[in-house]
Amino acid sequence: MTIAPGSPAWSVVVPTCSRPEPLARCVAGLAALRPPAGGFEIIVVNDGGIEPPDEVRAVAVAGHAMSATFLSQPNAGPAAARNHGAERARGSWLAFTDDDCVPEPDWLRAFEGALRRAPDALIGGVVRNALRANLLAEASQSLSEYSGTFFDGTGDRERFFSTNNVAVSRAAFRGAGGFDVVFPFAAEDREFCDRWHAQGRPSVLEPRAIVHHAHDLTVTAFLRQHREYGRGGRRFRTVRRGVGRPVPINLSFYLGSLRHVARGRPALRGAVLTALTLAAHGAYLVGLVFSGARPRRRYSHSRR
Repeated sequence: MTIAPGSPAWSVVVPTCSRPEPLARCVAGLAALRPPAGGFEIIVVNDGGIEPPDEVRAVAVAGHAMSATFLSQPNAGPAAARNHGAERARGSWLAFTDDDCVPEPDWLRAFEGALRRAPDALIGGVVRNALRANLLAEASQSLSEYSGTFFDGTGDRERFFSTNNVAVSRAAFRGAGGFDVVFPFAAEDREFCDRWHAQGRPSVLEPRAIVHHAHDLTVTAFLRQHREYGRGGRRFRTVRRGVGRPVPINLSFYLGSLRHVARGRPALRGAVLTALTLAAHGAYLVGLVFSGARPRRRYSHSRR
């Protein structure tokens, strides 16, 4: 379903699967964006979940977007959903976020400036935890933040940006091969950024491109999320071995993540977040080692 024709310069792609309330907040935030030059469209891809309600569709076209397109596909995971949205995009520039994220008003303008300076680059923004009272969400977001800092593409390190806040030219995205759909549940962002870097393509961090991530995690969801990351990590290692680039075990990453999560926080809060980060690493290890034991039948978007 497409609403309101137009010819935008930018296409914002949002995969979703049965999360209508977060999606409503995300779409409202996108509709309120200050438009970049040439305007933007919103593309929501329903990955086999319930259809977005009419209220969400109405909000999508009530703001500053030139058009809104709502697509559906059989459940195949967020990588396939993002590719589907990119295939239908009309903009010369693509921006990706998730349905539980809300961008700041100048999000696209920040990306626009970065791509004006480096048009062939993959641009990664900053993701902030929107749920400060939820220590599980804070620990998970802190670990993701540290991953982006550690895997900065220098030396023999891979490059990592989370796909809930990246932008790239549509031509370069297609030239790089898009997201690999053999990663249906996690790590498709890690593999894409790594492949991009291995192809010799530039990548740039744009700190003014900010989204607020509201993933209201429970203990069970937190452990499941990081187990899924481990399952994706095992597949990532398999892909890297297949191209002659095995992934080394870097203990400094794990030690650094513990220092990072506690830095600048009150002692008790830092101790709790450190313990949660250790639990996240343990769940990741379980997914890494036992990823083939119980294959999932349905791909979830609740991992982020």
